[in-house]
Amino acid sequence: MRWLPSDPLGRFIALSLMLLPLWFVAWFNLADLLLWPAITASGALLNLLHPGLVEGFEGRSGALDVLTGINVAHPRGLAQLIIEVNVLSYAWNLPVLFALLFATDPRFFSYRHLALAYLGLLPCYVWGLCFDVLKTLALQSGAEANAFLGYSDFQLELIGLGYQFGYLMLPVIGAVALWVSMNREMLLLLLDQIQPAPES
Repeated sequence: MRWLPSDPLGRFIALSLMLLPLWFVAWFNLADLLLWPAITASGALLNLLHPGLVEGFEGRSGALDVLTGINVAHPRGLAQLIIEVNVLSYAWNLPVLFALLFATDPRFFSYRHLALAYLGLLPCYVWGLCFDVLKTLALQSGAEANAFLGYSDFQLELIGLGYQFGYLMLPVIGAVALWVSMNREMLLLLLDQIQPAPES
């Protein structure tokens, strides 16, 4: 692509910006499939912590209904408590990381890195989804959910911190850590370019 900048840093930035919207479109349309392993693992983990808590999931990743085993008071009797979470809010880093990997210098590109990036981000999504469910149930879903979980005030504070970390920081930390670990040579090349030349 002759119209791209010739220097490695400029080429990397230009390619990243060009590829980013394409990967976001692909990610949004494939999100249900890509996030299914994380959703399934989150349900299993939550049931390990609190047996019977999650009975299943319905809907799409952007508006995922979590069917819980908690019954709440209803004018006509008891009703199953269903909460909604947006898994996409924790997984937006996947198209960003893929765009950065495809913008990498061809000398350092590897399809193996794409698989490792996807697998490496899955635990971040499990963290975010689990803490989102626990936060919603423990802090926003009433006395029945609180009684089912049985958390102390200190545990509620930890859940709030875990949710904030998974929502605000972990998506960035996870993507940056994976890209740096897989592209050290590329990073050294970019850093070498931006360093000022020694004076003669």
